[in-house]
Amino acid sequence: MKKIFTLFITAVMLITIFSSSAISAYAESNNDIIQGRIVSEATEYFEDGSSATIIVTEESTPLTRASVFTKTGSKYYIARNKNGVEMWRFTVHGTFSVNSGVSATCTNTSHTIKISEDVWQNQSATTKKSANQAIGDATFIKKLLFITTETKSCHVVLTCDSNGNLS
Repeated sequence: MKKIFTLFITAVMLITIFSSSAISAYAESNNDIIQGRIVSEATEYFEDGSSATIIVTEESTPLTRASVFTKTGSKYYIARNKNGVEMWRFTVHGTFSVNSGVSATCTNTSHTIKISEDVWQNQSATTKKSANQAIGDATFIKKLLFITTETKSCHVVLTCDSNGNLS
């Protein structure tokens, strides 16, 4: 009876160890997918069959009684080919100072790039802040045998209104 009980405990421990490491590996591999709470999501379709999914997220939620607070968020531009496979993504991150009901000002902006298909590469990317907006522009090129065969650009604007709402 002791042997069966010991075997059972050992089996439970092994299952727990392997399942928690599998969950950790899954979380790590998908960590760069979307960060924060999704505020909005839309998809644009283009004539060539490709599409772009635009997702707005917020990473911070202000205190409900604070009249001046900081809001942080991101706007993802995810380019997909005609088969729906992700080619690349360009993300604009912004931090805003919000005076509730009065104004919002972009205080910091940055961007990240993720290339999902090896034939694509980033040619240029910039971000800037303007009033209540974090603005980013990027150009990506597709190369086959060292020859540029396609160019795609995106213009991403993350806006924060005077109530701290991101769009």
